[in-house]
Amino acid sequence: MKDKRLTMEPADKARITLANWFEAGVGQQIFATEQALHDELLEDSVGYHLLQISAQVKRLYDRSPIPNKRRVAELAGLTPDLIASPRQMPVLEDQIDVVLLHHLLEFVHRPQSLLTEAARVVMPQGVLIITGFNPLSLWGLRGFASRGREGFPFNGKFLAASKLMDWLNVLNFKIDRVLYAEFGLPMFLPWVRPPDFGLGLGRRYNLPFGGVFVIVARKYIGPLTPSPSGRQRRFLRFSGLSLPDRVPDGLTPSPKLTIDQQRLSL
Repeated sequence: MKDKRLTMEPADKARITLANWFEAGVGQQIFATEQALHDELLEDSVGYHLLQISAQVKRLYDRSPIPNKRRVAELAGLTPDLIASPRQMPVLEDQIDVVLLHHLLEFVHRPQSLLTEAARVVMPQGVLIITGFNPLSLWGLRGFASRGREGFPFNGKFLAASKLMDWLNVLNFKIDRVLYAEFGLPMFLPWVRPPDFGLGLGRRYNLPFGGVFVIVARKYIGPLTPSPSGRQRRFLRFSGLSLPDRVPDGLTPSPKLTIDQQRLSL
């Protein structure tokens, strides 16, 4: 049975189908919400390079003051600035200040490899912004009930924000914030006015049940050192060892010797 989800093949037209979904109906409403969220997040962004990795033709970075902004996609039909596989981008490591990963992780076979590639090109102290559909929402419930029988986006595999945050921690990213939006029904009702993304109890209190989430993560230099457990702290306390102070980046300085100690060591 053929998998209906997006594959990382240049000839796959499913990306254009997903792009068309964002052009009308509830997809257009979703994108307007996401556009407003990105306008808030990118309005004060700093740096020289921004890269959008997505499967649609619209730009999410119009409000960003960053001078060099590009979109990458595999198909020329999506009119990208750079035609390349999102899992093998011709970009050097640690080069991009802001990377936007928009609704691709739900529709690929190996989302970890795509996330790793996106994280690779982010420069130290740079920002990775991930937009995805929330499985713990009415959107996720509809996708689960349909069991892949419906079209985009409900035939994708929605990933929980908590799982993505765990993957980002392994990649040396620290989570700055997580925003949730779209608390309405996962369908287009022409007689109902689309709600303003900034209004409502769900958006105001950022409840984790919105149909869409946006994760903002920042890349750190070097591995993050976990804090010791209580048992480890007690062992260090009564071990009688004089431990040197730790410094950033996981480096440990050599112990400082007094003049008398230096003379004895000679």
